[in-house]
Amino acid sequence: MAHKSLIIMSTKTLFALDIGSSTLKGIIAEVNVKKGSVAICASAQVKSSGIRRGIIFDIEDAARAVSELINELETTYKHEITEAHVLVGGPYLETRFAKGNIIVSRPDEQIGQEDIDRMYDTVQALPSPQNRTVLHVIPQNFVIDEVDRVKNPIDMQGSRLSLEATVIDIFNQALISLHKVLNIVGLRSVQTVAHPLATAKALLPKRDREQGVCAIDFGAETTSLTVFEDDELKHIVVIPLGSQNITNDIANALRIHFDSAERIKVGFGSALAAKVSKKDMIELSQFIEGEKEAVSKKYIADIIDARLSEILGFVNDELKKLGRAGKLPAGVVVYGGGAELPYMKNIVKRELKMSVRRADMNHYNRLFPEEIPPALYGVYSMVVWYFDSVVGEQRQMYQKGPIGFVKRIIENFLP
Repeated sequence: MAHKSLIIMSTKTLFALDIGSSTLKGIIAEVNVKKGSVAICASAQVKSSGIRRGIIFDIEDAARAVSELINELETTYKHEITEAHVLVGGPYLETRFAKGNIIVSRPDEQIGQEDIDRMYDTVQALPSPQNRTVLHVIPQNFVIDEVDRVKNPIDMQGSRLSLEATVIDIFNQALISLHKVLNIVGLRSVQTVAHPLATAKALLPKRDREQGVCAIDFGAETTSLTVFEDDELKHIVVIPLGSQNITNDIANALRIHFDSAERIKVGFGSALAAKVSKKDMIELSQFIEGEKEAVSKKYIADIIDARLSEILGFVNDELKKLGRAGKLPAGVVVYGGGAELPYMKNIVKRELKMSVRRADMNHYNRLFPEEIPPALYGVYSMVVWYFDSVVGEQRQMYQKGPIGFVKRIIENFLP
């Protein structure tokens, strides 16, 4: 995808939209480029509709939900919203390795800006898998004569230049459906960014990314894994299982309605069965009218523990593919609605054999002095993504043209 330079204004109003399976989230932020500041003007959440596993399957229902979200935000902000910066996720996101090669153009084999431009164009033009659209091309290294790996090869010498990159793409139909929804509600899409990438970028400090770390987003219908090492994105995968599967398990085991099972999970659930006593009971009458039975908290915890162990087993399989199972010095960072369960860190540590901590955005308190609700990490991360890019251009920290985009993507991983 060809890069188009962002239009720089001193103050930019940004609507960040997070398309989630359980809820839609949005914030209105005013980004002041001259001052290097962000002001959050409005935020809202509404229940999702027409969305399954992060993918829009019913355009009309999804449009109604987005319209409801916009109405809430506009009521607070008092201005019309016409543009959206959208986070997308779901199991249709995929990462792959790409490598492009060119011959250095100058007779003296000194690498110049024109070679970098051609190199980036070459990677962009590489064929994509059928029915998929590239969202991001993230450089890892330039390689000179297949020997020296460097971040910036300008003014170095070599006859052959390569670019090794991680490509994130998405199923075409997912984007088509998204754009139809936005058209219905009168929004123009300014940016479409992979949710796991933008969120992990904001939640993981640079030092962690250098040492090696994975971020796990326990969502309603999906669990996303993002891995960094040497400050480079190594892998993103979206597993089609989430905390809603836990709720389904409880509903099926107790033969109760999904809504009652969700309330039991949130009110009494525990991620680690070993921490719960068999003697503690839950009276089902507080959730189901006329119900006289009781169930032990340990039984509920056993259900939760089993499903989380399965999900984390899939996560560990992905880490094994990378050769990093139990071998990331900065450990695991967890976030998302499912991560709020008691003893979540304990079960992740047990299954993945690494240190675990909850995510936060404290390293961005210069931008967001207010406390950020974990449910809004995604949309705040989109603001960070935009802020880093725009402020970088405004301060002329990067070169122009495609290489500027390459450098900007690399530098975007700096907190």
